[in-house]
Amino acid sequence: MEHFVLNRFCLVSLLIITTLTTASCTLAHIWPYVNKRAQKSPVEQSKANYIIGDKEQKDKMFIGLALSGGGSRAANFASAAMLELKRLGILDRVDFISSVSGGSLPAAYYALDGYKYFTWTGYRQIHFEDAEVMDRMGRDFKWRWIGRWFLPQNMIPYWFTDFTRSDIMVQVFNNNLFHGASYADLNPERPKLLINATNDGLSDSFTFTDESFAEMNSSLASYKVARAVNVSSAFPGAFQSVTLRKYSPPDQAFPTRYLHLYDGGPVDNLGINTLLNVLKQAAKNDPHSSQFSNGCVIISVDASPRHIDHNGDQADIRGIPDYFLDRNALRATDTMLVSNRKEVLEKVGIPADKIDDEIFAKFPLHGNTDSCWFWHIALRHLPKDDFGNSASKIKTDFNIEHAEQTDLIEAAKRLVQEGVERSKGSGEISFLFSLQK
Repeated sequence: MEHFVLNRFCLVSLLIITTLTTASCTLAHIWPYVNKRAQKSPVEQSKANYIIGDKEQKDKMFIGLALSGGGSRAANFASAAMLELKRLGILDRVDFISSVSGGSLPAAYYALDGYKYFTWTGYRQIHFEDAEVMDRMGRDFKWRWIGRWFLPQNMIPYWFTDFTRSDIMVQVFNNNLFHGASYADLNPERPKLLINATNDGLSDSFTFTDESFAEMNSSLASYKVARAVNVSSAFPGAFQSVTLRKYSPPDQAFPTRYLHLYDGGPVDNLGINTLLNVLKQAAKNDPHSSQFSNGCVIISVDASPRHIDHNGDQADIRGIPDYFLDRNALRATDTMLVSNRKEVLEKVGIPADKIDDEIFAKFPLHGNTDSCWFWHIALRHLPKDDFGNSASKIKTDFNIEHAEQTDLIEAAKRLVQEGVERSKGSGEISFLFSLQK
């Protein structure tokens, strides 16, 4: 996500807690977040990998869905757009979903469609349907997270072990969305799920896949989905980084090594690069054939709002929190993400000066003469009217007001419909329209 906007109370509370944490000592290692060693060889596969299998090749078409970061704004905008695509019959044809930060919430929820879990009232099931999805994504995750800081079972580990604020957010996501589901529980009829984070040690992306876990001699199948979603949205400052362990191979021994991961936004806040890697791998495996003879498209649901200078009428933009922690660091992060976004969009055919206008673009596939279409469903494409300005002012946070959620639902409907109408007028991208029921 672009940044985790905290109100004044939350920011001051965070500063106090961070200061106290710096002064405390870790007395015990409990490693609640470390991945498990693989028990099988080769590593058991989940529904999260780069492989284009029989299911993905069946219709001779590639459809990748990229969901951007942006906290609850992104989660709700992406959910509403996905539900619109579902009504059009397009979502059911998606092969891979790549997500970052807030976009990882609905991505994982859809990938777990049909998952059964037990509650005190009996068994329940995840259904990716309008009312249920918008209820889950509209919940106030931030205050649930803050409230859990003060539970005894969290306070003691937090101060005396390596249990972190990130682990508390895992509890929130588990209780409200994923209910203990692991990667082994992903629905095989749904798209392959590619959740993205940042590898601090390499300053590069990390994607939760069978391939990345195999490199650590670990198994993704047993890893909890809530933990991966939390890693993807663990923005530095609000959350600590999350640790994965690299295990030595059975026939070798080397010193214990760890990966430290956090929010995927700094590398690619759109999630597009991962889908490009899928296509690159496909071309590498079979460079001389056209695997996608019926069409190829990447659909990007981009929750980054149109830039509005909210402080242009103020000589001094400091607020009370700035006397403790200057928020220019957050604004500078936003600026870097904007630059990063431009670079990523140029890869799929949208020049930097057209990102606020272009809906469709075309780019060449790796290793052959085929090409792929790009469909940009972007919040920043809303017109500069009262509604568009209102939607653009929704903050990046992990809670959202009902009126804001309503605006995002309406925005998604308008933007998806606009894309469909434009696709009708172009013979080259008529395959998009043909996907409708």
